[in-house]
Amino acid sequence: MSLVRGSRLPDRDLELAAETLDAADYLLKGGYYNDAVSRAYYAMFYAARALLASRDLHPKGHKGLILQFGLEFVKRGFIEESYGRALSHAKERRETVDYNIDAAMSPDEAWIIVSDARDFLDRIDRAFDEMGFEN
Repeated sequence: MSLVRGSRLPDRDLELAAETLDAADYLLKGGYYNDAVSRAYYAMFYAARALLASRDLHPKGHKGLILQFGLEFVKRGFIEESYGRALSHAKERRETVDYNIDAAMSPDEAWIIVSDARDFLDRIDRAFDEMGFEN
């Protein structure tokens, strides 16, 4: 996947998204399901932040990013609703595994969330293409 584009902030966020997704895959394969989910969410977060930055939008915090992503791209029909739901779900699960010491992510759910993150990054890559950014 080629997620690096022309302007500085989106480039770094896209690099972080790709690296973080690689880490999520590695952790998933190693059986570190909670950490894989956390990394998968952050991969999605960085990719969404890059897309928002391409429109000079820089929301504060996780809730702000998800809200702005939904308003700017999902509600306007540019990004399908399923991607907005996947981002919100990954955030919720990330918060559970990061802040609840007794939480244990199942291998199946972790696999689904990492897979959703992979699909999300692919969709963001296509969105940049649709917006006229070059690979």
